Amino acid sequence: MGQWIIRQAEEKDIYGLAKVHLDSWLTTYRGIVPDTYLDGLKLESRIELWTRVLEPANKTMTFVLENSSGEVVGFINGGLSRETELDIDAEVYSLYLLKEAHGKGHGRELMNRLTIYFREQGYHSMLVWVFEDNPAVQFYKKMGGEFLMQDELQIGGESVSELCLEWRNIAVSA
Repeated sequence: MGQWIIRQAEEKDIYGLAKVHLDSWLTTYRGIVPDTYLDGLKLESRIELWTRVLEPANKTMTFVLENSSGEVVGFINGGLSRETELDIDAEVYSLYLLKEAHGKGHGRELMNRLTIYFREQGYHSMLVWVFEDNPAVQFYKKMGGEFLMQDELQIGGESVSELCLEWRNIAVSA
């Protein structure tokens, strides 16, 4: 088996990012968010989203995971915390891996890479929002995330519970 690599996302990765994002939603969130919402998701809208996210003016960082064939099979994206009322510097906006990349430590590697980036930016703390029924909650807790609060999000006309986990001092995490 060849080498898997993590690198900063580039414009050429837009399609791969969009595909991983869409496929991950369809496999991970079935039974968590309404099927009608998931069935309406389109690759084109994810391509538009990632085209905007990767614009230089957008102050976020995205790292991609490539498999040995050079295909994008995962990513992590983050930046300044959107929870401006909290005293938390940074936020993991999204972390997704295709099933083939699960259970190999790649999620941990992506989190570590983004955390290092955050520290380089002078950030001291971070958070992540995750659906309460998402198995990834346990992953984030293993990575040192601690429960901060819970909220309800409306998706496809239904209420979905999400949790906010925090890392108060990323200088000592991961």
